[in-house]
Amino acid sequence: MKIYLAGPDVFRSDVLGWADSAREICRRYGYEPLIPIDHGETEPARIFQANLDLIRRVQIVVANLNPFRGAEPDSGTCFEMGYALALDKKICGYVERLETLQARVNRIEGATLDRPNDNNGMAIENFGLPLNLMLAAPAMIVEGGLEDCLKRLRGVSGEVAVPRANLPENPVVRNCIEAAIRYLRWVVDGKISDANAVATVADHYRVREGTVLEWLDAWSGIFLTVHADYRPDDVTRQMKISGRQFRSTK
Repeated sequence: MKIYLAGPDVFRSDVLGWADSAREICRRYGYEPLIPIDHGETEPARIFQANLDLIRRVQIVVANLNPFRGAEPDSGTCFEMGYALALDKKICGYVERLETLQARVNRIEGATLDRPNDNNGMAIENFGLPLNLMLAAPAMIVEGGLEDCLKRLRGVSGEVAVPRANLPENPVVRNCIEAAIRYLRWVVDGKISDANAVATVADHYRVREGTVLEWLDAWSGIFLTVHADYRPDDVTRQMKISGRQFRSTK
């Protein structure tokens, strides 16, 4: 299942390291993350459209809703949450402290936590919610970080989550499909060039493209055996051989 990671983290100085860590956490819980930096656009209008395109491709939007340059979440993130909700996507977010909006505004402004008005004399929304009602009412809000949010989504209370994947019991079939998944992931990572990777795998395994997409979904949170000495041609060759082995089991 694909999720979009919204939030001001794209402005971090260590954004690439943060993105790598976020991807690892998401895949551990069975999600394939899409992150705004994935599209590589640098012009405002194109960034805007590319972000919307990513949101349209996912089932869930997970947002960092911590205060950003003030007492409220990042404005771009709030827009993305609303856009996702309009598309009937599930929306959820996380904050470091699950306090009321009133308490948060007053804490940041250095006032008593039950003060009804902010430093500009404007009333502070006070429904006992952790964020403005337009975010808190439709979204699942979790205290903690990204991993805490994913745990809640998966209904996991322990430290380690087991991805909900329907993997084949036959070890030969499983190994064959794993070779295909490795090939597809290397294509996504840019290590292998293939404009029609799903069709390529479907042809070698003699299955429908929809079946390959089902494999991708089932294996989205599974870590593959790491072989540091693999080269792109090794992965391609292994996928072709495994395709023949897979067909022999049918």
